[in-house]
Amino acid sequence: MLPASDARSERGASWLELFFDLVYVAAIAALAHELHDEHSVVGLAVFGGLFVPVWWAWRSFTWYSSSFGTGGWGDRVGLLVAMLASAVLAAGLGGAAQGDSTTFVVAYAGLLVVLCALHGAAWRREPTVRAINARQVVGNGLGAVLWLASLAVDEDVRPVLWAMAMLVLIGTPLAVLAQPLRAYDSHHIAERYGLFTLIVLGESVVVTVEGFEAGSGAEAVAVAVVGFVMAGAIWWVYFDRFRGMPGGGPAVLFVWAQVHGLVFAGIAAAAVGIEFCVEAAASGQALQIVDRLPLGAGLAAYLAAMAAIRSTTRRADIVVGMRLGAGLVILALAVGGDGLGPFGFVGMVGAVFVAEAAMEMWRWPPVEQAS
Repeated sequence: MLPASDARSERGASWLELFFDLVYVAAIAALAHELHDEHSVVGLAVFGGLFVPVWWAWRSFTWYSSSFGTGGWGDRVGLLVAMLASAVLAAGLGGAAQGDSTTFVVAYAGLLVVLCALHGAAWRREPTVRAINARQVVGNGLGAVLWLASLAVDEDVRPVLWAMAMLVLIGTPLAVLAQPLRAYDSHHIAERYGLFTLIVLGESVVVTVEGFEAGSGAEAVAVAVVGFVMAGAIWWVYFDRFRGMPGGGPAVLFVWAQVHGLVFAGIAAAAVGIEFCVEAAASGQALQIVDRLPLGAGLAAYLAAMAAIRSTTRRADIVVGMRLGAGLVILALAVGGDGLGPFGFVGMVGAVFVAEAAMEMWRWPPVEQAS
């Protein structure tokens, strides 16, 4: 185990981790499908609420693998079992969104039990960091109890217990980061977060392909092209800015690691928003506010999260102001854009978003530290 200021020897994602990611490709696609079918403000809120535990499950196994993964048979079996539970979780997302959450709850509790078992095994074999693993076992164990306890109450009340469980789970890393020793590989964590960024950007690629389908029409194709340009801008800024984990104390690391969840949720929601606009253009329908909100709110959330990360890991500067300002303009277009056609709305949003990204990258080139 190394001091907090040091990193372990750099390593890349393993083949098992990449295999593990495939289940979460399916989970993100299932979330996007639910948002598409539940075409309302409530549907957008449900999407955000369910995205948090899905992302947290992926994040928890990623940090375990980076910190304590040995590649031995125990870890391999544990991650394969977690993959199976994650597949059940993805299959249960539709029920959770529609008021039949038993499958989702049981699968999620099962994932937390697997995490407890993995951290328990690490507690036995790595005595120098037993305090870290003990905190993880307690936090994930209490989270599993709360998730299972939700089965005893009505469906309408279950989200309250889920929220309590997620507060426990999200708070657990703070107790871990307070320890003077670190077990994770910072290069590996940054790479894994980058891979999850590609997973959520994949939804934008799917939408682009749909926009190019025969019979879509010129406006639908143009909307899909603008959507892909915005996805390209996200890729460009993210992978030029985030070249590793930042230095700093527990609070800085916590913000960088956890606020990424809002980055990912925003990208995924924006992809569904582009899909709504493509479909409206293909059918010649006018855009309603429920069509515009996923794109507007998604990009605004992404930009707000990027601003929070930069202000915490570096400083609150003009780039932070540009990100927040662009997010507010885009959100205003989504809320007050009545009368705009699909291409008009996406074109204006794309112009604001790409202009902010281009100005940021041109005037304030990236540095080695995450920003």
